[in-house]
Amino acid sequence: MRGKLIFIVPIILVAFFIMLPEPNDRPMTQNGATPNSSSTKSTSVENSSVNLVNGNFIIREVRFYDGVNKLERADVRITDFKVSNVAESLPQQTKLPETERVPEIDGKGKTLIPGLIDSHTHAYMDALSEAINFGVMTELDMFTMPEFANIHQVKREQLDNTNSADLFSATILATAPGGHGTQFGSDIPVLENSSQVDAFVLQRIEQGADYIKAVYNSKKAKRKNFPSIDHDTLKALVIAAHQHGKLLVVHIDNLVSAREAIELGADGIIHSFMDTLVDDSFVKLMLEKKAFMIPTLTVQASMTQQIDNKDLLARDHNVAHLTKLQTQQLKTNFPNFGIPPEAFANAMNSVKLLVNAGVTVLAGSDAPNSGISHGISLHAELELLAKAGLSNQQILHSATGAVGQHFSIGNRGRLIEDSRATMILLDGNPFENISDTQKISRIWKNGKEFERVLKPESVANTVFSPGLINDFNQKIHKTLMGAGLGESTDQFAGGKSVVELALIKDSRTPSDQYLKVIGEVKQGFMFPWSGFSYLLGKDPQSGVDLSNISAIRFKAKGGSKTTQLSVLIFQSGSMHPLQEDLILTQDWQDFKVELAQFKNLDLTDVANISIVRTQKTGQFEFMIDNLIFE
Repeated sequence: MRGKLIFIVPIILVAFFIMLPEPNDRPMTQNGATPNSSSTKSTSVENSSVNLVNGNFIIREVRFYDGVNKLERADVRITDFKVSNVAESLPQQTKLPETERVPEIDGKGKTLIPGLIDSHTHAYMDALSEAINFGVMTELDMFTMPEFANIHQVKREQLDNTNSADLFSATILATAPGGHGTQFGSDIPVLENSSQVDAFVLQRIEQGADYIKAVYNSKKAKRKNFPSIDHDTLKALVIAAHQHGKLLVVHIDNLVSAREAIELGADGIIHSFMDTLVDDSFVKLMLEKKAFMIPTLTVQASMTQQIDNKDLLARDHNVAHLTKLQTQQLKTNFPNFGIPPEAFANAMNSVKLLVNAGVTVLAGSDAPNSGISHGISLHAELELLAKAGLSNQQILHSATGAVGQHFSIGNRGRLIEDSRATMILLDGNPFENISDTQKISRIWKNGKEFERVLKPESVANTVFSPGLINDFNQKIHKTLMGAGLGESTDQFAGGKSVVELALIKDSRTPSDQYLKVIGEVKQGFMFPWSGFSYLLGKDPQSGVDLSNISAIRFKAKGGSKTTQLSVLIFQSGSMHPLQEDLILTQDWQDFKVELAQFKNLDLTDVANISIVRTQKTGQFEFMIDNLIFE
């Protein structure tokens, strides 16, 4: 048996997509900060973390980029939370009455840029608060549940939405039966033929889609990883989307599919292609159609084993603000698909050829795939665009002003008169060193200063020793160590699966009992599951130290309809479990799950061990006895 990671968000080849409900907003102090957070800003009058500067202020002598144009020196005035004036030198306030003066910030040696835009993500849970913590103020989501998107589509219009990024979304993507996006057990609508397109597009719009996303793989493509909608269906999608005033963007993974999509009138393609280098005819076609590309080089680097986040994780200005989950995400890896390194070189070089010819490229990370996390990984994408050969100003444009030239997002990504003062003050000069976008001094969202959330100080967890967890001879829920055991289904995430736990007398030994788990895995959630969970810490988010534990042991057998179980292990603060699948028979077997096989597992901080039926829908039952830490 070998542990494997459940990957979040599908891209070109494989992965999982876990959608979770919108959590409660983090509690706020009066200045909008999270309680107990602190700031890395200096304690000067201009940069006080206590007296945050909001609504009305001036930034003096700062290097300035408005999303399109750069000024080496500028004074920028914010009035009523919006940009009111940008000039080489604004009048001094010395002659004004004290009551009319506004705070001033010294911008010497710093750079002011618009809030960044990630043009390809999959948003859920805390994605939008993680994004803003790294200066990403807007996310273009390419596949999420409408319920999540709708909440944040309302919030993006509210000026007091100052603690999370704004969200625009395609909601549910357009794909074929069994196609990319359907492999997660959820009951999403699919397209069998072109006659279904009009109804599909109308439903997406009714559910709040800001644009339409399709997944397409040409019949002429050499590699076919999933079934795909056909040529006529893609053509109908382009027509229907445009009739309703929506962009149509297309997920592709090869040049021939990209060519057909653009020929049919798609507005943009998602992902650069690794099968071959772009040719002159395709470059010409992109220019003629005024189409754009969101290359997502970060995820392609991850898939080809070319990504290395060690430097990203080591930088002081990053590590201080990464959540535990983000750190875990950045440390994970895709399995080795055997894609040769030259495939990633094709993706990089194709981007360079397109940009050099004048084709618009938009920066997108495809967070949170393996090795990729919201907010921080957009900065990694900017660094890869630099390696691909784009100038630093082109790169900044791709993550700011260029996005609004294609997507209907208002003046997000711009700092012009009457635009919301959504912006980042950077230490350093990203026009000389693109990694300076990570040196964030201050952040404002809608004119209100956002106090960056700091990574909490680590606390030593309770150390567990080997021993019995539960022999089920007395109670189901009480365990000899940890918070206890309970039912676990996808219902808490909006799913429909059900489960019941019962103690059954063992006919072999009447004085002994075992746990019987019976239920049904139902469609209705991206990653359906049903079974039970063992909580180790004092609450669901707390972890314990299992470094003295080598394995989990138990006896188990399946019912007539159950041949497979999954053991899921969760880190503290993470909803991304490591998974081990077990094959059951109708006879009792001894199972020993070695913890060492979970290569990305931090044994010092484990919160939850679940034994569940996953993915395959239908009724199930299994029996389990004598849970032991060895």
